[in-house]
Amino acid sequence: MPRITLASWYGDKAPGDSIDVDETTVKALRRDGLVAEPAEETAQEEKAPSKTAEDPAQPDPETGRKRR
Repeated sequence: MPRITLASWYGDKAPGDSIDVDETTVKALRRDGLVAEPAEETAQEEKAPSKTAEDPAQPDPETGRKRR
C-alpha cells in the first residue's frame, strides 16, 4: 500500500500525518490536492520509466498528413 503525507485535513487525520491508502484513494486525494508528498514507495513507482511509452504522432508516409 502506498504511504502519503497529507497536505490538508482528511477525515480525522491532520495535515502532515502519514497514512497508508490504496491506489484508488491516492488518485482521488491527488486530484483534490490533499497529498503533500508521496512516501518512498509511491515516489519510486512514479520515477520508473514507462515500458509502454508511445511514440509521438508520426506523419502518414502516404499523404504527409499528421494523424489527429
